[in-house]
Amino acid sequence: MSKVMLVGLGEVGTHILEFLVRDPKCPELIVCDFNREISEKRVNNALFGAAVHRLYPKVTFERVDLSEVDRTAEIISKYKPEVVINCAVMQTWHVIRKLPKEQYERLSSATLGAWLPCQLGLSYKLMRAIKKAEIDTHVINTSLSCLTNPVLAEVGLAPTIGIGNVELIEPSLRINVARKLDVPVDLIKIHLVAHHLWWVYPRESGYKKGPYFLKITVNDRDVTSQFITDELMWNSIKLYPSGTDFTTVSASSTIKNMYALLNPTPIFTHSPSPNGLPGGYPIILSNKGAELALPEGITEEEAIKINEESAKLDGIERVDSDGTVVYTDYAHKILKEMIGFDRKSFKPEESYEIALEMMAKYKGFAANFVS
Repeated sequence: MSKVMLVGLGEVGTHILEFLVRDPKCPELIVCDFNREISEKRVNNALFGAAVHRLYPKVTFERVDLSEVDRTAEIISKYKPEVVINCAVMQTWHVIRKLPKEQYERLSSATLGAWLPCQLGLSYKLMRAIKKAEIDTHVINTSLSCLTNPVLAEVGLAPTIGIGNVELIEPSLRINVARKLDVPVDLIKIHLVAHHLWWVYPRESGYKKGPYFLKITVNDRDVTSQFITDELMWNSIKLYPSGTDFTTVSASSTIKNMYALLNPTPIFTHSPSPNGLPGGYPIILSNKGAELALPEGITEEEAIKINEESAKLDGIERVDSDGTVVYTDYAHKILKEMIGFDRKSFKPEESYEIALEMMAKYKGFAANFVS
């Protein structure tokens, strides 16, 4: 039986666990988290739900502190999972929603990339541990993969693939197009190149529209010209509920990618950051890994450029060849003025400590508004 290691039982990780254990095809799971008491109860809850359906998957819990790279590597080496799913973050991206409207909108306009240290810190340490464990495994990084995976790639630690983001948009496009054209959803094929920016642009305050590429076919007939694509993208994303209900779809994206990486039969799908590329793409995914599946009308260089330009609208001016992340001027200015975080750049090996600094400064700022 295949072994899959699930690291982090936050919102997305818990959804993944709950969905997987109810699947008769569920692989052996090794669930890892820092908080033993909460996590073991979540594992129990999932297993009890599976038992209602007379399903009894093998699930093992291991307490893991990702800041301890050597110890994490030992646990990974012990189990040798074929796939590792990383759901660990230091501070969730939506914590700023607790602020009053005026402060939230101003801080949100720094964009999500401004909080990259909080998303990268644990991912970087986990990837170091996987490399140290010297095992052959695929890695699915759920932690803001449009931005974290390219940084990790520059220091030789690229995960295989991300999840969500572009794949949150793709199914909403297919279903919306099917409704408008009154055709079965399965007849519609989408080729979408889009950064995480496009997912948050219609949903959060302070974001600007970025570039993208979209091709829509029905029974292999190109129907893209029948739509005003900016409106179609916007309206399709707005079909989702507000808040974080969409994380169930993120979990589904993860599970689909997991099964693809365990299977020799390739599938066509969408996902962010295959092999560390910035942003999201149509891809072919199998146990051999990920490769781009771009249609006629766009080159690989053009697709990457779309996503690099979008990253600049998501707080990140560039990622240097040594992995150094350079903030845009607007993101740096807002963080400095609002929470007193004054860094224009940081290196990936610094991300954990910088995230702690960032979280402390935000906590001090938020204390003035959130009880």
